[in-house]
Amino acid sequence: MGLDTPDDAAVYQLNSQHALVQTVDFFTPIVNDPFLFGQIAAANALSDIYAMGGRPLVALNIVAFPCKLDFSILREILRGGKEKVEEAGAYIIGGHTVDDDEPKYGLAITGLVNPDEVTSLDKAKPGEVLILTKPLGIGILATALKADLVTEKDIEEAILNAAYLNKGAAEVALKVGAKAVTDITGFGFLGHLFEMLKASNVAAEIELEKVPIYEKALEFVEMGIMPAGLHNNRGFLEGKVHLGGKLQQVLLDMLYDPETSGGLLISVPENRVDEALSLLKDESPCASVVGKIVEGTPSVRVI
Repeated sequence: MGLDTPDDAAVYQLNSQHALVQTVDFFTPIVNDPFLFGQIAAANALSDIYAMGGRPLVALNIVAFPCKLDFSILREILRGGKEKVEEAGAYIIGGHTVDDDEPKYGLAITGLVNPDEVTSLDKAKPGEVLILTKPLGIGILATALKADLVTEKDIEEAILNAAYLNKGAAEVALKVGAKAVTDITGFGFLGHLFEMLKASNVAAEIELEKVPIYEKALEFVEMGIMPAGLHNNRGFLEGKVHLGGKLQQVLLDMLYDPETSGGLLISVPENRVDEALSLLKDESPCASVVGKIVEGTPSVRVI
């Protein structure tokens, strides 16, 4: 699995029982605290391995950093990333650094997966139920933070969730027999959902009021404060999202928000939904049933 599919990571089979999972991700800071930035960037990169049903093994740091800044900032970024990788049970084994005008940090990660347990975008089936494990809105909140309209303390819940590993949620997905999983990041909830629908040649119905969101993010959407990526995501999905009934525009906007280190979207067999929610109760307390997979041309109906 490589460039011919839109999956979250590449998979290279070694033998009947082992396959490598590989991914890379890095970005500019979305928070002011360098340690938290390192944690979020690492959790975000690790999430791609989890979305494929894999276990991370080793990681390489990718760093761009202005030499004019205090190197104690870089140390904190790297410390945050290292602690999060170690929390995942993996190791940082090196990396590369360049001088740049703006800090950037992330990881190239290699993991391992049993070929029979790969979770991918093309395995969603009609009748399955969609579960989302983290609330939406971190992209909007990060935009407000950059504009000094909010403090990190004000959005602490969202920051901690962004730094939270999807490891446990991925383990639950495998336990309940889920085959189609993706993580919600830059293309937003609807963008990543549509990738799953297109790959599986199915459609979906989403119940808007059941989608978990950060209430603080709603306030900023109502003020018109949204990242440019949100508008880009909406434009990309034009004609692919259909609305049923009278829906709140501010809630709809949340579905397009470009997330950073968002939750997993898991397509769960209908007869195992209760089991999945029970297992996720402690691991991902915000996990919610948000819709279902149905037959039809790849598209999303929001009700």
